[in-house]
Amino acid sequence: MEEVNVYDSALFNIEERLGPLRFSKFAHQFTQNGIVALYHSLTHQVIYLSQEIYQWLKEIIENKGKQEVDQNILKKLITHGFLVSPRYDESKRIQKISSRFLGKPVFRILYLLLTDICNLRCRYCFIEGAMPADYTFSSMNEEIAVKGVNLFAQLLKRNPKDRRFGHPTIIFYGGEPLLNQKVFLASLNEIDRLKRAERLPQSLSLITNATILNEDVLKSIVENEVAVSVSLDGPQDIHDANRVIVDREGTFQTVLRNIQKLQKAGVNISISCTINQQNLDQLEEIFQWMVVEFQLKGLGFNMLLDLPGIAQTNEEYARKATEKIIACYQVAREKGIYEDRIMRKVKAFVKKSLHLVDCGGCGNQIVISPNGRIGPCHAYVSSKRFFPGDINDSDFDPFLDPIFVEWSSWSPFNIPKCHFCEAIGLCGGGCPYNAELKFGSIWNIDPNFCIHSKNVLEWLIWDLFEKTKGGE
Repeated sequence: MEEVNVYDSALFNIEERLGPLRFSKFAHQFTQNGIVALYHSLTHQVIYLSQEIYQWLKEIIENKGKQEVDQNILKKLITHGFLVSPRYDESKRIQKISSRFLGKPVFRILYLLLTDICNLRCRYCFIEGAMPADYTFSSMNEEIAVKGVNLFAQLLKRNPKDRRFGHPTIIFYGGEPLLNQKVFLASLNEIDRLKRAERLPQSLSLITNATILNEDVLKSIVENEVAVSVSLDGPQDIHDANRVIVDREGTFQTVLRNIQKLQKAGVNISISCTINQQNLDQLEEIFQWMVVEFQLKGLGFNMLLDLPGIAQTNEEYARKATEKIIACYQVAREKGIYEDRIMRKVKAFVKKSLHLVDCGGCGNQIVISPNGRIGPCHAYVSSKRFFPGDINDSDFDPFLDPIFVEWSSWSPFNIPKCHFCEAIGLCGGGCPYNAELKFGSIWNIDPNFCIHSKNVLEWLIWDLFEKTKGGE
């Protein structure tokens, strides 16, 4: 994304005279130990001032510039958009970003839901937890899988040429995808054919509970360079508290053996760890254990989503989970381990770019359900809400479909109450599914995710201070 211009051109003659000024609505103040950090929420620029200088600036603005002015400081604040003229319409910046980047699907992720059947009964699962008692389970057949990967190849070719969208990837998902081994292997064969024809990307990922792994599957994973994300919540007592099979027997020992097999075969594995009541208090110790036990290169923390009629999270959970994730990230950073959840925001902060959406479902992904329905979000696989298409309908066009267009519009930049929030530039808005579950519409916001984003932002601001000004 190109740099956002926040300069108020009405102030171009600052060297000749100083007109009325005000702080930008995108300028936010954070105070710690006598230091004020001025942060611009669209550009991620941070300027650190003493409280005395900050108070001096406020007095200048309140007195409309009648005091003696330090031109260098004012020019810096104006150039970086912290100070603007009173009539400057900042809402136009939001509108420009929205019209340029939102409301236009750009597909880079394919979720193939090989089956909605799972051999586990994880107590916090948002997929199974949303299924009604009379739900009819199904598994994808080879025809749907082949059509699905070919549709994705077509969408990649049709993506707008002027939009950068990262590395395309195909994700095998469920249920437990390896319960449908036959179609998993057939999909890999078709993907390999299309890759050889340079119609599909190299990146493939399998998200699995790692309780089912045989030699044929392992061989294909290695041959096709499939990255594997294994769900693991901690050592045995913690993992087995939630991740159990149908008869409530724990799965840790099986998962451990299969991780070892994958690593021995040279597979690129990462851990997907769901933060729950069993591991929250010990998350840092659990992370350290995982690093030593598995020599990790990557890990992703998942925050709980609510279930229909059951709130699994609250504000205290959001604050504490965020605090623990930050602590783990600090260790991961030192050891060169990639932690996905924090890195989404770190990348935006460091590169001075906008993190418009936190979820691929908001305009960047297509999900194929086991029976061939097409939608943007796998959380709705049981209800089929927001699944407007069918893989056998050759006229269905996700680029033009109203549901896909609406989801591609979903962003804090299109939610008015978010526009002048300090975290808008790196928040991404969280999970539309969880917002709808809580408040009845995807266009509401989840206050727990607001807490997460704001706390991460404040940590980033003071972490930068410690690594720059604090080290002088």
